[in-house]
Amino acid sequence: MNLTLKKISTNHKAVSTTIATILLIVGLVVGAVAGYAIVSSTSSSGKTTTSTITVGGTTVTVGGTTVSVTTTSTVSATPGMVTYTIGSIQPLTGSYASFGVSFQNSVDLAVSQMNANLSAVGSNIRFDVVHADDGLTPQGAATAIQSEFQSKGVQVVIGPLTSAEVQGTVQFATQNHIVVLPGAATATSLIGISPYLFRLGQPGDQFEGQVIAQTIVQTGQKNVVMLYRDDTSEAGTYNFSSSLMTQAGLHVQGIALPPGASDYAAQVASAGTAVQQYLSSGGTTKNTAVALLDGGTEAQNVLQHASTTPSLTGVRWYGIESLDDSSLLGSSVGSFMAQANLTIGSPQVLSSPQFNYFNRTYDAKYGMPPEPYSSYFYDNTWIAMLSVLAAGSYNGAQIIQVLPLVAEHYYGASSTGIWLSHNDQQIAYYDVLECIMSGGTATFTKIGSYNGGTNQVTLG
Repeated sequence: MNLTLKKISTNHKAVSTTIATILLIVGLVVGAVAGYAIVSSTSSSGKTTTSTITVGGTTVTVGGTTVSVTTTSTVSATPGMVTYTIGSIQPLTGSYASFGVSFQNSVDLAVSQMNANLSAVGSNIRFDVVHADDGLTPQGAATAIQSEFQSKGVQVVIGPLTSAEVQGTVQFATQNHIVVLPGAATATSLIGISPYLFRLGQPGDQFEGQVIAQTIVQTGQKNVVMLYRDDTSEAGTYNFSSSLMTQAGLHVQGIALPPGASDYAAQVASAGTAVQQYLSSGGTTKNTAVALLDGGTEAQNVLQHASTTPSLTGVRWYGIESLDDSSLLGSSVGSFMAQANLTIGSPQVLSSPQFNYFNRTYDAKYGMPPEPYSSYFYDNTWIAMLSVLAAGSYNGAQIIQVLPLVAEHYYGASSTGIWLSHNDQQIAYYDVLECIMSGGTATFTKIGSYNGGTNQVTLG
């Protein structure tokens, strides 16, 4: 069967409503509802229309990028609308609620944009979303995925946020063939644990650990106290980065932060004591530092206590990407973050047309900019929907057969090329950011970068 590749114009008059279409958008095309469609002719028999779609050796050029598509799929549809419900699991309550809401919004935005494209080309396919709050706990995530599967039959879930939450979904997802696409679960312990878990674009903790360790070493630190969230991800980052720093001759002490605690005064006091001991043993405020591997309201509580602890206010602080959070920067701890020259590693985001389109349309719809990592959840939603269309069936076992191909030929709002091995991103690029005061507001500015190809941080 022959295929014709057509560009969908903004007036969409060129597309006949009698033609069954499957929309294949590789990356975002800047514009309201512009995109590309793969169109097939159809034959009818009785009340059921069956289209066999074969795509082989086809090249698709979007925004200057050429993509080769080599999948084959079959689509069977009955007259009328067909709706596929995508699952979304986010921490809508708890320490990371501000992130969870932003991620949920990003999923909704992607679905609404896809549906606009599908409607424009006369397709009878639509996507819907069911959301669930996991409360930032593994058990909450496990309950959420079971509920969405049993009530809505979801075959694809976007989220959860942290590696611990993802761990809570994996067993049920694998047993029931549900594809799980988190946007920020970076623990190395998740590598290869399920054929249904894909971590697309997002760099693993082995990269973040390198960024933290190399930045601390290159800025001349000799003594480091690390406050880390005691969960799957941040405990792993602590172990990885502290090992690298110890090998480089630094003295490192770790203090665990129990997830979900109401107050961290005791842990901050311990950090203050540890810093004072380093200073009393020959260390200086120039070569003694604190690193914070946490975010959200937990990080805010830690920073609030630290800002009134004398030994912690005179040394430099380091941290992870989740500290680049508008709710922190705009709060009472923002000035302390700048005072401490808080320096973090954050996955590099290029100012591409796709990135700008996402941010512009997100701000227009929700009246505020998205939180960091939101673009990954947005992109994962697009990849999920494109994979469903390419598979020609809303069936997890079939979706995972085409998803790697779709993902590796997708360039979206996160401006990240996707290179997979065992369903995980294999290379990463980071910006090194320092918190400063600008116009009376705490903000981050770039002071360096990390190249995952060379495994090297470069400052200045």
